Amino acid sequence: MRSKLRLIGGALLALLLHFSFPAFAAPLEAEGVAAIANGNLAQARQAAIRDALEQLGLRSGARVDVAAGASTRGKTVESSRVQPTADFERYSVLREWQTGQLLHVRIAVKEEDARPRGSVNLAYKKKIVVTPFHVRRSPQLDDVDDIATRLPQELLRRMTASNKFLGKESPYVISPGASGPSADTAAVRRIATMFESQFVISGEIVDASNFDKPALYGLVNRNARRIEIDFYVHDGLSGALLARRTAVVEQVGERRVGRDKPFGSASFAATPFGGAILRALDEGIAGIAADIAALPFMAKVVQVQGERIVIDAGSTSSVAPGDQLVIYRADPRQQVYGADPLVPLGTVESPVGALTIVQVQPGFAIGTVTPPASARQVSAGDMVRFDVAVMPGK
Repeated sequence: MRSKLRLIGGALLALLLHFSFPAFAAPLEAEGVAAIANGNLAQARQAAIRDALEQLGLRSGARVDVAAGASTRGKTVESSRVQPTADFERYSVLREWQTGQLLHVRIAVKEEDARPRGSVNLAYKKKIVVTPFHVRRSPQLDDVDDIATRLPQELLRRMTASNKFLGKESPYVISPGASGPSADTAAVRRIATMFESQFVISGEIVDASNFDKPALYGLVNRNARRIEIDFYVHDGLSGALLARRTAVVEQVGERRVGRDKPFGSASFAATPFGGAILRALDEGIAGIAADIAALPFMAKVVQVQGERIVIDAGSTSSVAPGDQLVIYRADPRQQVYGADPLVPLGTVESPVGALTIVQVQPGFAIGTVTPPASARQVSAGDMVRFDVAVMPGK
């Protein structure tokens, strides 16, 4: 009887201890690796820690996007990316060591420190270059501060502020054709190559005329002015026109803006016509963003180092280790033409293989090719692409 009581007492004590002291899960560990570039050990250490944190984030939850595959030599290659849905703000470094030009860092985190990632980035940042806009009737806009240059600059600022685009500004104008957009595909391609951009955005300010707008059932006329702007989106690879948007906004009130008011400033926006210009600009930006969003992300191969392929897009474009993109080669001898025999619609492409990203820097990324034998077919100038992803539940 005494032994039975001792057994019961021991069980009760164990149960009491179990509920008195919280159970702590063992720390999660991961090893990150990064190349030591130019002897910069500190930069490699931070990159290796980011790599390890990314792995731990994936263990806590991930989102997978897979795009429709392309066929090469009877095999299907597809674009895919995996993104963590959790982050760790606190970590401890357990060990650090080098093997050749690689730095290894092993870290530990506590599972209870995981926090949901605020917004999982579901899209790569696409590179755009914006050119000065053509002004059809310059005297109409002598009261606006250098609108041909300032308007596209403001367009670029607003588009990059959305965190969906990486942008550059070109000083070279693409002159529009008689019917609107330029037919000079060679000029578009040159600008895209010069500024390493996937899309070239140009435009024309068509009209900024004054007019009288009837009011009070036609009893009086009020001063009014309209702004009409055409926006053009060109493919940097082929030079072909991808989209055209027109924004027209009319404004009643004071017609003049004044060159003393910097374009896009608060004083500029406070004038009736300045505000109308900015509303037209926002309308054009919304259309351009929608047009580009439906198109696949693309980058270029800039170096081939044996089985390692370097592309001109990195962490600033949201490229991450583990991403898989398809490598394509364009055949300039197989251009496709439509009704206009002088303006090509594009160039025939053929998939070469799949590129898996293994290392990322801000401006570039390095990957390996699958199948490995395909690396011999890859050349600088080839394209890598993530086709439009198939979203879950759609």
